[in-house]
Amino acid sequence: MAIAERYLRQVLHWGEEKQHQLETAAVLVAGIGGLGATVSQLLARAGVGTLYLVDDGLVDWPDLNRQLLYTEADVGRLKLAVAKERLQQINSTIRIESIQGRIGPSFPLPAEISLVADCLDNYTSRFALEACLPNGTFMVHGGIEGGQGQVLTLKKGESQLLSEIFSGAVQPQRDIPVSGDGVAIIAGLMVNELFSVVFGEPKLLNRCLVVGLGDLHFSFLDV
Repeated sequence: MAIAERYLRQVLHWGEEKQHQLETAAVLVAGIGGLGATVSQLLARAGVGTLYLVDDGLVDWPDLNRQLLYTEADVGRLKLAVAKERLQQINSTIRIESIQGRIGPSFPLPAEISLVADCLDNYTSRFALEACLPNGTFMVHGGIEGGQGQVLTLKKGESQLLSEIFSGAVQPQRDIPVSGDGVAIIAGLMVNELFSVVFGEPKLLNRCLVVGLGDLHFSFLDV
């Protein structure tokens, strides 16, 4: 009975057809840090059929203020191992695959993927991820620094490339300021858009949502 009731509240919200679309979707979450830890958890709780997780890091003390899958007991462990374990405990009915390593030019993208959540924290890996996507693949990009975040959806082969949009961007040579509340807001907006893409109703395709977290100011930039 508990399994049958798991998705009751969201089926009331969006209906059985969309729930079935989620249950047959395969999503790759690139980076299981601040954004990715929350994005992957919300996708697992919603019943996305297959999650591919990509990361190469270890849990560290500065992660614990915002990376909601991890606890003090996980410090020093591989993020992928902990994330897969926790997500499977959250929802044992979904399939979770982990890919250990840093995303580069030869990244082995799973063939069944048609939707990617870019939760990475550096431009080199973001651009490498985009480059390996086949045409027709949707990528929902999210980013946050201090009091500002953004969410943007692109479709490979039809949209302007992320590497062109952020051409000339320089990776900060310092720790990026970020708090847990901001991460949760941007991750939630990313998941809202990921659901919309699965349902065939993207709201941010070629349209960047910029969020001022200090005053909750929302603006849109066409790209």
